[in-house]
Amino acid sequence: MKSIRRQLTFTILLGFGLLLFFSSAAVYFFTRIALLNEFDAGLRARAANIMSLAEQGQDGIHVELPDFSLPGGNNDLTAQFYEVWQTNGTVCARSESLNDGDLPRRFSSLSKPVVWNLELPGGGSGRAIGLKFLPQAEDEDGKHIIPLEAVLVVAADRRPLDRTLETLAIVLLATGLLTVVITVPVVGFSLRRGHAPLELLARQAAAITADSLQLRFPVDSMPEELQPIAKRLNDLLSRLESSFERERRFSADLAHELRTPLAELRAHAEVELEWTESSESEKHRETLDITLQMEAMVTRLLELARSENGKIFPQREAVQLMPLIAGVWSPLAAKAKNKHLDVHFEIPPDASIQTDRTLFRSILVNLFSNAVEYSAENGQVKIGWQSDVEELTISNTVNDLNTDDLPHLFERLWRKDKSRTNNEHCGLGLALSREFAALLGLNLTAGFSSRKTLTLAVKKRQGADGRGIVSAPIGQ
Repeated sequence: MKSIRRQLTFTILLGFGLLLFFSSAAVYFFTRIALLNEFDAGLRARAANIMSLAEQGQDGIHVELPDFSLPGGNNDLTAQFYEVWQTNGTVCARSESLNDGDLPRRFSSLSKPVVWNLELPGGGSGRAIGLKFLPQAEDEDGKHIIPLEAVLVVAADRRPLDRTLETLAIVLLATGLLTVVITVPVVGFSLRRGHAPLELLARQAAAITADSLQLRFPVDSMPEELQPIAKRLNDLLSRLESSFERERRFSADLAHELRTPLAELRAHAEVELEWTESSESEKHRETLDITLQMEAMVTRLLELARSENGKIFPQREAVQLMPLIAGVWSPLAAKAKNKHLDVHFEIPPDASIQTDRTLFRSILVNLFSNAVEYSAENGQVKIGWQSDVEELTISNTVNDLNTDDLPHLFERLWRKDKSRTNNEHCGLGLALSREFAALLGLNLTAGFSSRKTLTLAVKKRQGADGRGIVSAPIGQ
């Protein structure tokens, strides 16, 4: 299993180590360049000093060094290695420190002398500078002297410089190792301390059970990085709490719904045992009605479960809208007439839909039966189709519903009548209709178009890509 803490520790230490390595390398590199430049500047100064002492006479080029035994003598030159040649290879002057050895004759112009590392004649590493120059010429007895070029190579022991660089490298390496040794526990401690709120959040989450969904994470006391997570977890807990509460209500309502018909069946059975001479057909009819009511409830619950589990697959086809609506309304027409309902259909005759006929018909059956059942006496029912927005609306007047009831209309087994005296409806129709609408790419919504008029609207969902209802061209 991957560990974020280990990954962060490795990444931080790796990044810090690379930064430390490259910064130390940069310090060493630039310090080395500066020391070498300073060393080369010293070689140039010594070469300039020797060139100032070189003179050309009738017998060639010679270098007259001062008497080093005298006060103020240039003792620095005696510690150096130098050699002067004429261009024909004749040695003009050389330092005593060379003994029997010679310096390499490598040179360049005076303005750009060549500098290189070498092994000194006496042993040890050194660094040299080589250049070509014109010595000062002296006229002797008025005779003109033809200028001769001379080659000068000056070398110096660079071991003190190397020791300085080695010391610098050791100091940088030791400092880097010490820094790493100190950094590892500091990073580990910092990450443990930084992850403490996350571990606390995990412990708090682990302590939440189905019986403590009302608990919420303290967002304000958490670090800023964890506050968005805590807010999302609180939102999730709110949804879970609402879902569990709906399930509890659903279980209670389902038990209540089933208890009534079961009690009636028990009563019928007891009556039959006590009064066997009563009408058999009447008893069987009542028993059948109760059984059908329970069967309808179970059937709708199974349809809801199949829809939620993705086991219903819509088969879309072109369906004429008006014939479908007329066929669904026909069984409800007598009841609407008995309630003296004023019914209006505002459906264009040529309107059509592209949908699953069976599922869409089930939606219409539930919506129409609810409109007739819950409309007030002498009320009004209006069924309309708006082609421009592809929306089907069912409006009916109500007396016992208000805006506070709207969030509950699509809850399973919810009914305004808490006593459930009406056994014709079990409170599953609208919940099932919304599930079927979602399968068809539709939204089923409820609202009040006026204070006493409830409107249910079935509209194509945005981005449904033709999965919802669509309207064919309608001639006006």
